[in-house]
Amino acid sequence: MTCSRATNKVFDSDFLEWLSHRDRGGPTFTEAEYAGPWTVRRRDDGFAVLRESEGEDGVPDAELSERETALLLAAVLPSLGREQRFQLAAREGACGVDVKTVDGDGRLEKIGWLRYQHPELMEALSVLEWLLRSPASMAMFLEAAS
Repeated sequence: MTCSRATNKVFDSDFLEWLSHRDRGGPTFTEAEYAGPWTVRRRDDGFAVLRESEGEDGVPDAELSERETALLLAAVLPSLGREQRFQLAAREGACGVDVKTVDGDGRLEKIGWLRYQHPELMEALSVLEWLLRSPASMAMFLEAAS
């Protein structure tokens, strides 16, 4: 599998250098960058994950050897940059660690607890919730599962 980067023929190299050092962080940038929609296309040596707007010879954001893995990646990419809806309390309580969710007003609300501290479960829950909210992502997930 080869990695091909597009070469720039439009912008001055000084401008590109300045642009590369700008702070592009924040939830709106990442959310917009990965919103998609995404598609998986067969390439000579694997499966490319590209934005649907890219042409057949577009530069992919990922290239993987297995189609199922490429579909899974395309399904979860739009969940990046979104506020993580599920969180764990900072301290353990009598039953374990409180699980909280962000309500419609941006406040944290307790919805349960976990016996042990597992932050990765909160990330997984957020991705799964994204799949439930996005029919296109759910379709790619189910296609990968078949």
